[in-house]
Amino acid sequence: MSTLERRSRRCATVLGGVAIIVCAWSHSRAQQPRITIEVSPDSGRAVIDGTGTPGTRWSFRDSYAGILGLGNRIERFVLLDDQGNEISTRTIAPGQFESAKPGARFRYEVNLKPPSKTLDSARVSWLTLERGLILPADLLPLAASNDAQQKAVLIRFKAPAGWTVQSIEPKGSDGAYAVSDADRAVFALGRNLRVSRMTDSGMNFSLVLDSGWAFTDDEALKMVGEVLKAHRQMFGAAPASEGSLILFPFAFAASPSDWSAETRGATVTLLSGKLPSKTGALAQLSTPLTHELFHLWVPNGLALEGDYDWFYEGFTVYQAALVAVSLGQLTFPEFLNSIARAYDAYLSDNERDRWSLIEASQRRWTGGARSVYSKSMLVAFLIDLKLRRESHSKHSLEDVYRKLFGQNRMPVKSSSVKAPDGNETLMNLLAVNASPDGFKSLVNEKFVIDLPRELAGYGLTVENFGLRTRISVNDKLSKQQRDLLRDLGYNDVVRLPRH
Repeated sequence: MSTLERRSRRCATVLGGVAIIVCAWSHSRAQQPRITIEVSPDSGRAVIDGTGTPGTRWSFRDSYAGILGLGNRIERFVLLDDQGNEISTRTIAPGQFESAKPGARFRYEVNLKPPSKTLDSARVSWLTLERGLILPADLLPLAASNDAQQKAVLIRFKAPAGWTVQSIEPKGSDGAYAVSDADRAVFALGRNLRVSRMTDSGMNFSLVLDSGWAFTDDEALKMVGEVLKAHRQMFGAAPASEGSLILFPFAFAASPSDWSAETRGATVTLLSGKLPSKTGALAQLSTPLTHELFHLWVPNGLALEGDYDWFYEGFTVYQAALVAVSLGQLTFPEFLNSIARAYDAYLSDNERDRWSLIEASQRRWTGGARSVYSKSMLVAFLIDLKLRRESHSKHSLEDVYRKLFGQNRMPVKSSSVKAPDGNETLMNLLAVNASPDGFKSLVNEKFVIDLPRELAGYGLTVENFGLRTRISVNDKLSKQQRDLLRDLGYNDVVRLPRH
């Protein structure tokens, strides 16, 4: 590992690898941070050189989505004045630095070793000999405020010979990416990246992948297109003009059935183990795909604030499962099995009824995760059943999603206008569509779910076999029950998943 060297302020280049080079930036963009990142795959490190608003305190993200200690990756932080002279700094905490006087130019190294937990791999930046994931949000100094203008940055990459960089961020003729929001930007890097593109459902969408999979690139892209089309039909509009899916294998050995995904901005990152069978691999791909592509709309396409994870995670698990049934990726019995598994997860949580769903969302990374996913999925199922029964299948949870997106679509019209609170917005929408007494206790109060009792009126039987629950359709159904279940995807003839 070579040491950091002092460079002239006209141009900076550091290690071989991926680098951001800052050179002679125009006066018209003098206030916008310019970043140069240089990464060395051989060492698994990056050197970042850039400019920002002059300051004496420099902070980097230390935690994200339950992943702690990110600040420890920032090493050899150096601050320079306008003449390129080093300004004395001291480390006050991991990823926290303080200088004796203001400086605007900085340089530091980042250890990009992949996270020890493979399931965290889609959420933070990392680098290997073959590929890398660069998320500016955990590599760049934090903005002084939450103002969107404070998150805009120009980024330039220099990759090793044979490496390419892929992103939906606009790239200028000078090779620099104009990132409007560092928190939502994602870059894929690698020596063998392949890109497939399509224009469908109102979006220009790209599939970025490398390595060999049991399915072809075209088969994966076809599945993406089918899911996007189904989601767009429900929401009534595309979430963005550009979108992307990055499909990588895990950096370390992992179970073939493991996967990890994150949707940031209009980019879905999916890391997966490899199943040898094409049928199994496509089935595994479909599971996170319907859920994560849904996030392009909710919450990423919404101008809402607050912790309403119960809706955009648990409710989305449910709604994505319905989409999978409509696309033939899940049979109706498999859909009921997913509800049963959520109920088993709910029952296995000793603190399942300690908090309301809103309170659990605020504690998602410190103990509320099961409620955010499993309990919220069950609540979504119960609310959707109620909506369909009371309206004779004229209305459903889809109406709530459609109205939510139509009324709160990004972007916020003005930076001075505060985005609405997500919980309050959803409570109002559900009140209009589901009647107040039918849902409020399920969302903002502590309650116990008795699934056998709740589903009995819908022609569904809930049975317990040890630690496992089974949900089945009654042999005798009323016409209303049969019509409602058919509206969800039930058919007397069991459909097999498509190959």
